[in-house]
Amino acid sequence: MGSLFNIIAIPLGMLLKLIYDVVSNYGLALFLFTLVTRIILLPLDWKQKKSSIRMAAIQPMINEINKKYANNMQKRQEELARVQQENGISASAGCLPMLIQLPILFGLINVIYEPLRHLARLSTETIESAKLITEGIVGNLSRYSPQSAILTEVRNNPEMFKDVFSADQIAFCQDINMSFLGIDLTAIPDIKHLSILWLIPVLSVAFMLIQQVITMKFNGQKMEGMMKWMPIYTSAMFAYITFVIPAGVSVYWIFSSVFGIGQEFILKLFFDPEKEKEKIEEEMK
Repeated sequence: MGSLFNIIAIPLGMLLKLIYDVVSNYGLALFLFTLVTRIILLPLDWKQKKSSIRMAAIQPMINEINKKYANNMQKRQEELARVQQENGISASAGCLPMLIQLPILFGLINVIYEPLRHLARLSTETIESAKLITEGIVGNLSRYSPQSAILTEVRNNPEMFKDVFSADQIAFCQDINMSFLGIDLTAIPDIKHLSILWLIPVLSVAFMLIQQVITMKFNGQKMEGMMKWMPIYTSAMFAYITFVIPAGVSVYWIFSSVFGIGQEFILKLFFDPEKEKEKIEEEMK
C-alpha cells in the first residue's frame, strides 16, 4: 500500500512544486495546492453526498428491520439487502468513493511529509545520506518529520552537507520559504511548552470538528447515540497527531477543512439534502 501512496504522490508532488515555483512560499503553495486537489476530488465528494443522503432517507426502515429481527441475523441481512435493492442503494455505494479518496489523501500527506523529495527533487539515496548526517548532529529523527529536520540542519550547518548536496541543492534548501504567517511549517508543536505553534493544532482540530458536524447535518444524518459523539472522538484522536507531525501537515488539514466547509454550503445551493431526502421518501412510498 505504501508503494501505491508513493506512486500517487509523484504527480501531486509535481503539482506542489509547480505551484511553489510560481508563488515562492510554502504556506501559500499549500493553500493553492489544497484548493486544486479539493476541486479534483469534487466529483467523488458529490457521489458520496448523494449516497449518504439516500441512506439517511431509508434509515427509519433500517432501524425497524434491526429491531424486528434483532435475534435473527440471517433474516435481518436478507431484509436489509431487500430494502437497499428496492431503493436503488448499493451496499458499496457509500464506501467506494471513500476508498478511492483514501490513497489520494495519503498521497497528499506524503507530499507534505517529504519536501526534499517533492520540492527540492532530491533522490532517495541523497536524502538517506543527508539523514545520516543529520542524525549525527541532532540524534535520532522523528519518523514523522525526518526531512523537515534535514532542512533545518542544512540551513544551520550547510558545510556538513557539502559532500552530499550540490551547491545548488544547498542553496535551494537554504532559500526555500517554509513559513506561513511567520510560523515555520517544518517545526513540530511541543505539547510541553506553550507557543504560537499551538495555534495550528487547535485550529486544525476545531475546523475538522466543524466540518464533520456540518457534513453530517447537510447529509440529513441524525446525530443520535454513538453517532453524536463520533466527530468528537475522531477530532480528539487527531488532536494527538497534530503534536507529532510538522505544522505544515496540520496547516494542510486546516485548509482542507475550510474548503470542505465552503464546499458543503456551495453544494447545498445546487443540491438541497432535505428536498432530495423528501424526494426519495416519496419514491419509496
